[in-house]
Amino acid sequence: MTKSKKFYLAFFIIILISVLTASYFAYESIEKLKNSEITGKTQVYELKKGATTKTVINDLLDNPWDRLVARVYLRFSNPVSSIQKGEYLVGPNKSFISVLKDMSEGNVIVKTYPTFTIVEGTNLSKIIKKAERFKNKLTDDKFFSSVSKEASFIREILKDNPNLLEFIGKDIASLEGLISPATYPLYEKEPFYSIFRQGIIAQLKLLKSEWENRDESNNIKTPYEALILASLIEKETFLDEERTLIAAVFENRLSKGMRLQTDPAVMYGVSRDFSGTLKKSQLKADSPYNTYTRDGLPPTPICMPQAKSIRAALHPENTKALYFVAKGISPTEGHVFTNNLNDHNKAVFEYRKKVKNYKLFDEKGSDNSESSVADSNGDDSVSESVAESDSESEKTASNNKTTPELKDDNSSSVESSKAETPESESKAVKADSPKESKKTPSTKSSKNK
Repeated sequence: MTKSKKFYLAFFIIILISVLTASYFAYESIEKLKNSEITGKTQVYELKKGATTKTVINDLLDNPWDRLVARVYLRFSNPVSSIQKGEYLVGPNKSFISVLKDMSEGNVIVKTYPTFTIVEGTNLSKIIKKAERFKNKLTDDKFFSSVSKEASFIREILKDNPNLLEFIGKDIASLEGLISPATYPLYEKEPFYSIFRQGIIAQLKLLKSEWENRDESNNIKTPYEALILASLIEKETFLDEERTLIAAVFENRLSKGMRLQTDPAVMYGVSRDFSGTLKKSQLKADSPYNTYTRDGLPPTPICMPQAKSIRAALHPENTKALYFVAKGISPTEGHVFTNNLNDHNKAVFEYRKKVKNYKLFDEKGSDNSESSVADSNGDDSVSESVAESDSESEKTASNNKTTPELKDDNSSSVESSKAETPESESKAVKADSPKESKKTPSTKSSKNK
């Protein structure tokens, strides 16, 4: 064998060994990319917009040889498609290729956030006070510094949705009613601003959708008026099957020129944090929200109504009912709906009997039978014309221990449902006439509807 042949043979062997060695290390590196964890520590890797697989290779692989092998392998084998931005988990049991597959499939980290619930029927004041309890835990200066200026806050929230602002009305200056009741995540950045933005947009989109398919009405002429009516319905009942009936009563009374006489609106006007039972003096005191002294709807919603109440406001039941009164002590029993004053007074009388029976039973259990008799006599003294009511019967109804508690603001809705009825007996004889209703509104009660 000549020297030249020996040289070429030796060169070939060296090349072969080098190729085999390189192939072995490349195979080992590829297997490492496929099966070996990148790091022993759990960490979050954020893939930003515009990043490529080359970006990920440079960020996650420290060894230059591993980077080279990864580039070649990804170029020719194409194990993943395009990658998506987001936050991904990198750590134990996660290989480089598995992380890339997560990025390709968009398997981002799903964070668990604390939540904030806006219960249907809750008003703005109570929502803000609830939010303020998180001030020491979460930072949201943008929200707390601007929410008190409601008109400008609404415009800021809807600046990217001018069609929704135009729909609800550019002159709207109250956030009441505009936020969709739901459970929202409290994100780290501007949590409450995000909640209000999401809630307002959701509520207005729902209202817009329902408004476009509304039943014809001569009384509800704008989407905002529909929202106001929905809030009244929300506070009067939490039974879904009654919502369209409540809407019909209000619609019928508006059509006849009768005042709505709904206690929840009066309560809202007295105080946004009202609790307990309305007094006669409060029913007589005029305010924009006193539907005994003012015609038509109150100027704004009185709470955050849910979708069912919004739909009911725009699709009332086909009925001639003008009045409703609670069937019994518990609001779960619902209401009796009547078309005329005589039938309404009979329903009121039945309700009063249940109130008195409950009082007698409750007070006997407390060994207070003597005061029970006195209260009972007091009721009898005013029941002759089903006209005047005493505050004691109202207190008994609203303080019913067997009534299921509702979350947050709905408790006042229960009080309204129960406490309004005895008061409704006041001057009930005059309530059936639209003209008389306007002359002496302050002497009548919410359940003369």
